[in-house]
Order: sequence, then C-alpha cells, then structure tokens
Amino acid sequence: MANVITDVQKPQERGQGFLVERNVSAHVGTVSNGAIFESSFEALRTNRVRSFLTMLGVIIGVSAVIAVVTLTQGVNQNVSSRFASLGTNVLTISPGTTSTSGARNATGSSQTLTQADADALAQIPHVVYTSPIVNVNEQVIYGDQNWNTSVRGVYPDYQYIQNWQLAEGSWFSDQNEQMASPVAVLGQTVVQNLFPNATTDPLGQTIRIGRQLFNVVGVLQAKGTQGATNADDVIFIPFSAADIRLTSSIYVNQIQVQFDDVSNMNQVQQNIVTLLRERHRLPGPDPSTIQQSGTNAQRFTFLGGGGGAGARQGGFGGGGSGRAGAGAGQGRSGSTGAGSGTRGQGGGVAGRRALSVLADPPNDFQILNVNQLVQAAQQNSAVLTILLIGIAAISLAVGGIGIMNIMLVSVTERTREIGIRLALGARRRDIRNQFLFEAVLLSGLGGVVGILLGLGGGLGLTVGLGLPFVGSPIPAIVAFVVSAAVGIAFGLYPAVRAARLDPIVALRSE
Repeated sequence: MANVITDVQKPQERGQGFLVERNVSAHVGTVSNGAIFESSFEALRTNRVRSFLTMLGVIIGVSAVIAVVTLTQGVNQNVSSRFASLGTNVLTISPGTTSTSGARNATGSSQTLTQADADALAQIPHVVYTSPIVNVNEQVIYGDQNWNTSVRGVYPDYQYIQNWQLAEGSWFSDQNEQMASPVAVLGQTVVQNLFPNATTDPLGQTIRIGRQLFNVVGVLQAKGTQGATNADDVIFIPFSAADIRLTSSIYVNQIQVQFDDVSNMNQVQQNIVTLLRERHRLPGPDPSTIQQSGTNAQRFTFLGGGGGAGARQGGFGGGGSGRAGAGAGQGRSGSTGAGSGTRGQGGGVAGRRALSVLADPPNDFQILNVNQLVQAAQQNSAVLTILLIGIAAISLAVGGIGIMNIMLVSVTERTREIGIRLALGARRRDIRNQFLFEAVLLSGLGGVVGILLGLGGGLGLTVGLGLPFVGSPIPAIVAFVVSAAVGIAFGLYPAVRAARLDPIVALRSE
C-alpha cells in the first residue's frame, strides 16, 4: 500500500495536478490479480516471524496427516503381502473347542481332525492341494549346537500351499512321504543357530530331532516374522515320518486346503463343512445356517408349556410341549393338538423344527481363510487411521483459528491503509480479495511445507519400522486442498470485515 501512496504523491509533486491523481485513482480501482498477489506477499514478508508462527499450526496438521497416511499405507501393503504369501485361496481347518466345568477353552483344544479327513477333503471339487499338519516342539542338535524349534509333519504339497521357496536343495518328495523317510527341510533361523559357521553347508548333514536322526535335504528362503511368530523358525518333515518317529497320536493339529480360485471359496468351504460333519457323525445341517425361523421355533420349545403349545400350533397339527408338563389345545383351524414330555416332544411342524435345531450339534472344527484375516487387519488399520487423522484435523483447525486471529489483527493494524485505498477508488471486493488471498497464501505455504515434512517423516517411519514406502500423490493433493480450504474458511470473515470498513472512519483511525 505504501507504493500506491507514493505513486499518488509523485504526480502531484511533478505538477501534473488533479487529472493525473484522478487517473491513478481509476487505476487503483481496477486492481489486477498480480497486484493483489504482490501486495499480499509483501505484507507477509514484512512480518516474517508472525507469518511463520501462524503457518506452524497448518504445517503440523498437514505433516501429521501425510505421515500417518504414509505409515498406514506401508502397514497395509506389508500385511497384504505377508498374508498373500500364505495364499489368499487357502482354508485352514482347526479342531474346535472343549468345555470344562462350563468354561470354553481355546480353538484347537479338542481332538477331532485326522489324516483320513485330509485325504477325504482332497476329493472335493475345486480343491487343488491338501495337507494335514502335525506340530511338535523338539530339541534339535547338530554337533555341539542345539536349538529348540517347531517341527511340522506335512505332505509334499504343503510347499505349494504356503508358497515356500527353497534357497538350496529340494523339498521332500511323494516317495519320501510313502516311505516315511527321515528327511528334513530347515528354515533360515534354524540354519543360523545350528550352523553358525558359514563354511558348513547344511545340505547332506545329519541332525537329531528329539531322539531321531534326520538328513537335511533342503534350506528355505527367509519369510520373516508373521505377527508375533517367526516363520523361519521351523523344520518340515514328511507327515508319515512325524507320525512314526515323533508322535503317536491319530489326530492332527490342522488341515490346510488350497482351492483353484477365490471365487469358489464359499462353495468349497460349504462342501468342507458338509463332508466333515458327515465324517464326524454330526447329524443335520450346520446350526449356524439356521435362519431366524429356527431360532423362533427353538425359543418356543423352551418357553412353551404343554397344552399352551398345542393350543398355539394346533392349526399345523399336534402340539408341542415345553420343558415339562403335558396338555392339549384347540388349534385356530379347529384341529386339536396335544403335547407331552420333559424337554420338548412335539407332534406339530413347529415342534419338529425346534427339535431338529436342538438335535443338531455344532461343528467340532473351525475354518479360517486368509481373506478374513486381511479384512480384519485392514479394518483395524482403517479405524486407527481415522483416529489419527481426526487428531491431525484438530491441529489443522487450531492452525485455522490462528490464521483468523492474525488476519483480524492485520485488519486492525491496516485500517488507515484500507481507508486510503477505498478513498482512492479501490472496490470493496478488491480489499476482500487481498486479505482473503493473504490467508490462503499463509495456509497454502504451510500446506506445502507440511507435505514435504510429512513425506520425510513418513519415509523415516516406514524405513525405521521395516515397512515398504508407498508413494501416492493423492494424500498430498488432498492435504494441500484441505489446507487451502482452511485458509478460505478462516480468512473469509476478516476479509469481509476489512471490505465493510467505512472509508471516513478508517481514515480517522491511528
């Protein structure tokens, strides 16, 4: 604004008189966007420290958003890649739970799955590979080195189910499985602890697992940690060898099934449930598939009382009794229903349906697919992301309030300047645009600095935590747009207030 006043005074000093002053006033009345930008930038440059402190809230908010989004994307990709290595078209079947004195134990505490179950599942359509898994923890010894690890007996197809890659050697063959050969494939953690000397090649060496000797035929590539477990701290041996040499149980810990396509997952899972219920002699369908009608019938069986039940359901046939008692009732259609018993005997349609629900035992196994784990992990990550972005948004709001506060102070300090410009012919919208542009410039510069700091912080976090860095322009663009919107939202009121000043009152102010 000082430049404008100087331009007005110079023509008067040169003696060009009122005409030139009038022309300058007309020129000021049509202020260009370039002039507004220059004036706004000059005003911010004049108060550097105050402008930086005002931008600081926006910088912190934007950098926090970018860092959080970058970290979340790295976590999601890391989780997805690790679960993908397990196979998205793999179903894991575990034994069910046991109950002791009314308390339910953990999944897998019961003993229900067998090798024959795994062989039977291989006949289901769309199933490509199956493998039973028996797991034991054993002390493994080579020379003067020993290590306690997990030893798993599996079929040769397990390599394809879990997508294990070999660093050297080979996986055991179908012939090894048929002959129960004492051969072993070692994970990288086991190799590092049993063969600390890099000059010793594990292939062909004989190790002792428990009290049994096994020959090393392969070494696996590293997979790293999967959650709280180390996937490389494992030894794989033929299932038959584990059954004969390490454990004598007829039951297995798990069965893993790989099917041909993800689109067939629901069909394969339902076929597995049906087959296993038949093999385990569990009558009726899976109780979890019973609809609300079955639930209502079950509730009716427990709460119904002899003749009352017959009276309500007489229209369908014979009545059904509750837990105890007997009675008869007249149905709505006129037929008579009767019921008796101690826990529920029914002659009617509803009574039979309720009894079938009560008679169908639950599954003694559980099926888990990797997609469920991926979805659960992504949902948890999304909730955490929303929470952190909400906290960052509070910082942005605080930064916006700081911008509004400083702009109101700036309007108060420059009241006389505003009055002079209005007196020289500047339009009110020019005054509004100048102060609004200053607010947007503050928030925009803060957004750019915040984006750079956020990307740097996100890169440092992902590298420090061993996560992949996912560079995406969308979070940066969104953050910049949001920061500019904050400048507009919180700078509009001071700008409108400046534009509405009375020129005469403004010129009187000191």
